[in-house]
Amino acid sequence: MHFGKGKKRSFAAALSVVLIGSVALAACSGDGGTTDPGKASPAPQGGASGTNGEEPYTIKWLRQIDVSKPYDPSKDVLKTAVEKALNVKFNVELVDNQQYKTKLNLKMASDDIPDLVRIDFADDFQKYAVQGAFVDLTALVNEKDTPNIAREVPKSVLEQAKLNGKLYGIPYAGGPGSGYRWNIVMRGDYLQSLGLQTPKTLDDYYAALKKVKEAKPDVIPLGGYTSQIGEVKYANNSFDHIFGAFGVTPGYFTQKDGKFSNFDIDPRMKDALAYLQKLYAEGLIDKEFATLKEEQLRDKLYAGKLFSWMGWWSTASDYDTQIETFESKKSGKLGKDDKLPDQSAQPYKYLTLTDALTGKDGVYVAPQGAPFGQVFAISAKTKDPKRLLAIVDKGLTPENQMLSVWGIENVDYKFDNGKMKQIVDHIDPKTQTDKDGNFRGIQSYTWAPGLNGWPRYLESTPLRREQALSIAINNKYQIQDASNYLTSPTKIAKLKELNTLRDSTFTQIIMGADLKKFDEFVAKWKSQGGDQIVKELEESFKQKQGK
Repeated sequence: MHFGKGKKRSFAAALSVVLIGSVALAACSGDGGTTDPGKASPAPQGGASGTNGEEPYTIKWLRQIDVSKPYDPSKDVLKTAVEKALNVKFNVELVDNQQYKTKLNLKMASDDIPDLVRIDFADDFQKYAVQGAFVDLTALVNEKDTPNIAREVPKSVLEQAKLNGKLYGIPYAGGPGSGYRWNIVMRGDYLQSLGLQTPKTLDDYYAALKKVKEAKPDVIPLGGYTSQIGEVKYANNSFDHIFGAFGVTPGYFTQKDGKFSNFDIDPRMKDALAYLQKLYAEGLIDKEFATLKEEQLRDKLYAGKLFSWMGWWSTASDYDTQIETFESKKSGKLGKDDKLPDQSAQPYKYLTLTDALTGKDGVYVAPQGAPFGQVFAISAKTKDPKRLLAIVDKGLTPENQMLSVWGIENVDYKFDNGKMKQIVDHIDPKTQTDKDGNFRGIQSYTWAPGLNGWPRYLESTPLRREQALSIAINNKYQIQDASNYLTSPTKIAKLKELNTLRDSTFTQIIMGADLKKFDEFVAKWKSQGGDQIVKELEESFKQKQGK
């Protein structure tokens, strides 16, 4: 568990790993099995993907797995069920997760390209696509011929995935969809004791901070902590909710009509910094935010010395329990070495979460991560690209996503009062098999691309995690970094230096330095590489559009 994330990473890869891990853990791992695959629902009809009596299409596939766990694809019941639903035969070569990228590059170099390739967009995909390794899908992906892909992947994201105006791969995110993952978290019990509602605007929040400081002098109204100098995000998102209310967010590039800039040099950023300076001067921000480490801030939280902060979605549940543990031990309800039972399915007792604190005229921005980090590409050597694309599209029907992600209804999951719940007690965690010795490859064959994410994921999680993630991913104020998927050599070479300059300047201003330092920072940002980055992004933007 982490209090926050130090930088905005390529979201797809990081999030997919985190969530696959969490769900696999809940399911006693993703490779286990039981049951007759014939019990799976009949293959749904969707798009250009009916079997029409055709022989199964053999798909050569390099599949990454955790080799530390037992697994035999020939005994994977859910693999067989997916094959039946899609009328395919997976010709699988297994490779360890840690070796997948290396193995794939060796295959690409030797021209032994799998039929369907899951590949990192940032480097490998772009290199091989321009060499002609993958099928041009530009004219093949559309609402008529691939309705399920069109539903899953917005046109704007397909545009981001293009190279020289052509589409060679379908964006893939994994997890419960791409999007924002932060919550503004407050001690709800403090709000209640002071007769306050959860703030919805920046003005309401300021009033709450002032009242907390007045009523509870030993409590820090707004906490923050330091990140590594020069990382993409400033102070680990500590003040994103304040910046957001001014319509800016540190580090993000912007684009309008093909012209680029960066929020770091936006005049509204100066206004946001002036506001933060005011909060700091009034003792509403932790005086130690610039040097405090994550674990130190957690200690203050658990001890009841912190009112509000920006929180990564998955942490609130555990933090609420830690606060309760501290309070219970302090009151004598729990012994020194005692632990509370699992609280994750209980409503929050101490914390309240919200999505935005709107500023003037309802303005707010929430910095969403890049919508995808990988794509699925079809090898130019596959025997029937159109049929394989139709199979990919069919894999994205709601029914087939339920099958490939969660397994077989009433065996691997069930519906309880309309909500989907996993069934996990039929899998032996040691052998990863069911009583018949079969593996159940839940998530192992979630191979079709999709940005909406695993169907009904929120329902599968405990109440607290469901609430926290739902608030985050449904944040209507999300924006993306306009430099996503664009090329700028100067950005690679100079961005850390520019971010270090930003971090130092912004910290000084918040702690009371003259606001003129912001104007000096803007001039340095432009002259020390920023203007060149903007120029390169504009050129890359035109090239991506095929202009």
